[in-house]
Amino acid sequence: MNLLNLKEKLLIYLAQSGGFTKSVRVSTPELARKLGTSQQSASRLLIQLEQQGYLERRIVGKAGYVRLTGKGVEELRNIYLALKAVFEKPVEIIVEGRVFTGLGEGAYYLSLPQYVKQIEEKLGFKPYPGTLNVRLLSRDSIINRLLLERMADIRIEGFSNEHRTYGGAKCVKALFNGEQEAAVIFIERTHYEKDVIEVIAPVYLRGKYGLSDGDKVFVKVSLESAPFYKSAFEALEAESDAESLRSAFFSSRPPRPSLSH
Repeated sequence: MNLLNLKEKLLIYLAQSGGFTKSVRVSTPELARKLGTSQQSASRLLIQLEQQGYLERRIVGKAGYVRLTGKGVEELRNIYLALKAVFEKPVEIIVEGRVFTGLGEGAYYLSLPQYVKQIEEKLGFKPYPGTLNVRLLSRDSIINRLLLERMADIRIEGFSNEHRTYGGAKCVKALFNGEQEAAVIFIERTHYEKDVIEVIAPVYLRGKYGLSDGDKVFVKVSLESAPFYKSAFEALEAESDAESLRSAFFSSRPPRPSLSH
């Protein structure tokens, strides 16, 4: 709770100690330790919040007792409601970039019935044979791409035939340019850097939107908040993606083959 100010920390500490329904015994040395401040500052804070009506204090012998007032409870409720509004609404992630031409392999791979069947079943649409390549424009978009890759939970399984083995992929549903049903696909064997996304859709996106190389587009993804906050940033930290981000953002190497057109 390092981002909280001392007032908020004190009110939360009292609430956690039962200060809604009883007087909590408080010593300034202990309070100072809990708040990460000096005894003098802790003492001044108690006096200040009492004067402002957030708590009641009484002294019994050498012991001090503190209880939250209605105003103190209301202040905590306002903090809770503000955080609740943040953490319970869907998380909207937007990535922006410019269209570029790949090597045309997407038409082949996304015509294979083993892939097409899975995409139809799991994404709800038959994919146009090919992916739209988008090179991301900013650090924020690259970070968001990394987050989306971690949160992508729609699995497209690989398969084998008598000739070769085909890799799998992960997808996350999206809206292309904020309106067209689509998905971002993360291909296991792609050789693109982390500043590129590949988009699949039931329509030919270049044709529908009249797109040419260099045109700016965006993809919007809405995710449930609980799993996002639980795992997304933990995954980024755990896998040291800061280094991946730097190499992706500043890399000038041309892309190698992928499922693109």
